[in-house]
Amino acid sequence: MEEIIEAKRDLGEGRWDKILKRKMVELSFADTYNEAKDEWETTGKVYKHSHYGQEPDWVQETGHLGYCLCGRNIAYHFQVENTVTGVKEVVGSDHIGSYLIIRQIMKDANLRQEDITDAMVEDWLKVRIQTMKSDAWWKENGEHFNEMFTAIQQLDARINVKNKQYATKWKASSQDNEYYMHSALMTRAKGKFGDYGYQMASIVWRWNHLDNSKNQVIKYGYPNDRLWADLNLFYALREVHQATVDKEDEDIQVQQRIYNESRKREAERAERFREKRRLENLAWEAGREERERLQAIQEEKVKKAKVARLKHRRKVAMELFEKKSERFLMMCDYYNMPYEIDMSQLDNHQLYSLSVIKEMIEEGRALQPSHLITLKRILGGNINE
Repeated sequence: MEEIIEAKRDLGEGRWDKILKRKMVELSFADTYNEAKDEWETTGKVYKHSHYGQEPDWVQETGHLGYCLCGRNIAYHFQVENTVTGVKEVVGSDHIGSYLIIRQIMKDANLRQEDITDAMVEDWLKVRIQTMKSDAWWKENGEHFNEMFTAIQQLDARINVKNKQYATKWKASSQDNEYYMHSALMTRAKGKFGDYGYQMASIVWRWNHLDNSKNQVIKYGYPNDRLWADLNLFYALREVHQATVDKEDEDIQVQQRIYNESRKREAERAERFREKRRLENLAWEAGREERERLQAIQEEKVKKAKVARLKHRRKVAMELFEKKSERFLMMCDYYNMPYEIDMSQLDNHQLYSLSVIKEMIEEGRALQPSHLITLKRILGGNINE
């Protein structure tokens, strides 16, 4: 269990406290503890003893590794310094008094003693302990960690992911789409470490990913136990993971080849179509003069046919008016129409309208008001309604 370190405001009257007071006075310029304690401050250096031979020089130089200045066994070594005599010593977590830390905070933050709170003291301790843990961890595991992390970074981005699917993206160099494996980093693990089907969260995401504001580089300065265990497991299985990535890359190449062949066929079809249209346009241009000649002939034929039809209709209408039955003559009297009409003075439309009216009269059908209006417009005079 991690030791909880709390700073004391001052030393008490217990056995170890009394010994520390006496030794602090012996190493100070002042002759009393109340005066001597103001000569001492912490330097900010902290060391937790775990293995012999790894302790820093400033701990060894005291001559009492594993022991406080008072003589009590300790794990945490806090360096303190007498600012008058220059003596440097170490004390344990029980004797890292707030008054020692306060002087250091006053100096670093340029604050008055009365402005320094217990929370500031606790924060100072947390930072130093965290730094000490980080330094110790890196000293013991740093080289191995860096070796493994460098080796698996690329694999992690391909294995510890979710939502895998083939996708394409535009590649400027080839001016075409390129296949790749689209995915997102696993930000949370699935299952438990050691269980079948365990899917660890991305190692890079947890360690130093820029998009992760809580990555462990920022939060701790060293990897926690879970990340360290996952890194070791992943590194041990890196050949298996590499085989998986190689198979995915092969599949991507197959997809890319299929896509490229499809694009090639499309390009060939498009080129054939363009060539066909080009030849058609050339042929069309080559036949333009002949088409225009034939079109002119056709238009002339149409024009002549129209003239012929109009002539025929006019002839038929005129022949119709030359035949006057008794019914027609009687109705001419009824409607006050002239018997004889000068057809040469009428246009084709007028002639046709009159021929329709004559047929109606011959067939005994009554004329409608619209017919009478037409007669007045063509013949003039007083047509009876």
